[in-house]
Amino acid sequence: MLQILILIGIGLAAGTVGSLIGLGGGIIIVPMLLNIDQFLSAFSTVPIHVAVGTSLITIVFSSLSSTLSYHKQKRIDYKSGILFLIGSVPGSLLGTYINSLLNTERFTLFFGIFLICISIFLFVSSKLNKKTKEVHKGIIRTYTNDEGEAYIYSYSLPLAISLSVCVGIISGLFGIGGGILLVPMMAFLFGFPPQLAVATSMFVVMFTTLGSSISYITLGEVNFYYILLLIPGAWFGGKIGSYINQKLKTETIALILRVVVLLYGIKIIIENI
Repeated sequence: MLQILILIGIGLAAGTVGSLIGLGGGIIIVPMLLNIDQFLSAFSTVPIHVAVGTSLITIVFSSLSSTLSYHKQKRIDYKSGILFLIGSVPGSLLGTYINSLLNTERFTLFFGIFLICISIFLFVSSKLNKKTKEVHKGIIRTYTNDEGEAYIYSYSLPLAISLSVCVGIISGLFGIGGGILLVPMMAFLFGFPPQLAVATSMFVVMFTTLGSSISYITLGEVNFYYILLLIPGAWFGGKIGSYINQKLKTETIALILRVVVLLYGIKIIIENI
């Protein structure tokens, strides 16, 4: 019974945090599955590949839940999301394949350092304090949030697709959903308002993780018992996270994103030193 409650709780926490800032939830599920056996005898050791595969399948459901909620709030830029999927879905399949061939632990430290660099950029960036962004050549869109703030954001299609491929590869490689990079890319590089970036990220993550999940199921690297217990919490967590996101101000969402990326990068580095 304790095992059931803990897995439901992990799913709930992952779904809530993932939906709140568009990260998917893998940053919670994967480390919990890898380390929980050290604290509770009810759990057995989970191999890294199985933890990643189990996480990705759970994220499919939490991202679907939050996507449905964000759709009702009219916060998803579907046109941009579909363009990002062109790169991220093939990238996720490639990342899954690479994961099955290599010992990813040697790359994890560098990924943590990379996240620290991203977080530093997010903290020093002042772009979110502007109501309008510098408009570049390419695709230009507008958005007005619930606070009445108008945003103009733009991006180059080749650059967006190229970066989306990288996001997809990292998603499949580390089982984190890809949102940890996708949201900063949209919000700070392309000028998406944070609410829109988070909601659109969950839409993209849903399909990205679906592609990776199929690959992990084919490889037999999933724990279906854990998945069945993680999904209910993750589903409701997706609803809770999107509700909280709707109530928070733009600056608050941006701050939470900065802090989470920083802490996750530090955590990865500490674990791999």
